[in-house]
Amino acid sequence: MNLWRKLEVWRVLSALKKYTVSFSSWKVVRQLACIRYLTPVEKAHLRILTSVLLKQKVFVGEQGLKLTDEMKLIIAAQACVPILKLGLNFYSGFVQVNIYPTAFWVERDERDEAGVVHHKKALLSGESWSHGPVILSWDDIERDMQQDHEGHNVIIHEFAHKIDMLNRGANGMPPIPAGSSTKEWSEVFQHAYHHLLERMQHHHKPCINAYGATSPAEFFAVVSECFFTAPQHLNQHYHQVYNELKLFYRQNPAKRIIKAAKIKN
Repeated sequence: MNLWRKLEVWRVLSALKKYTVSFSSWKVVRQLACIRYLTPVEKAHLRILTSVLLKQKVFVGEQGLKLTDEMKLIIAAQACVPILKLGLNFYSGFVQVNIYPTAFWVERDERDEAGVVHHKKALLSGESWSHGPVILSWDDIERDMQQDHEGHNVIIHEFAHKIDMLNRGANGMPPIPAGSSTKEWSEVFQHAYHHLLERMQHHHKPCINAYGATSPAEFFAVVSECFFTAPQHLNQHYHQVYNELKLFYRQNPAKRIIKAAKIKN
């Protein structure tokens, strides 16, 4: 076992000695769209990762929002789905998660392709800062849960940005594991991203959230949330992207759904 892995195991065991999500509390998240089709073993592992993440991160309610333990659990459990097979080290670069009651306004200066700086104000449901916190809107989290939005999950979206940022900033290419091809990833994602841009430019209905056309980084976050909440849809419309995400996350959500349907019938 290498040193990196030993340190992660030690952190997990140390956290579990102090706090583990109870089985009664865990019932709240078992049927969420991104969790319900996990195997019993995967759910048990997710519960462990969630317990550790709750100890490692500081959850802060903004603008008077009073966070309950259940709210923190709902956020942490869904945040751990993408790193179920990757490990908690993928979230080691930040400490805080800030949660606003509703979507929040941000102002920033952005430089266009001609070099002209524009001051913009935008209403966001989530944001991830490089070396800073993950910021979420509780209203949007509840909407994703209650309406079971296919392909939408603001928690997975923003935590996917954190994974992406591990490889030279948010650029749409997370740290590709040894044995996988960065060239293949680049070609597949560039082709899919430009396909989405073309559909938007021709006013065709996009197959995934149109926000993915904003940038390669947003495309990665959008297809990641779709991968875990609407895997069959993503596999149908962006099969090669699905395969790259399957290799990267080491998970196959579409196969889980098919297997669960066979068991049910």
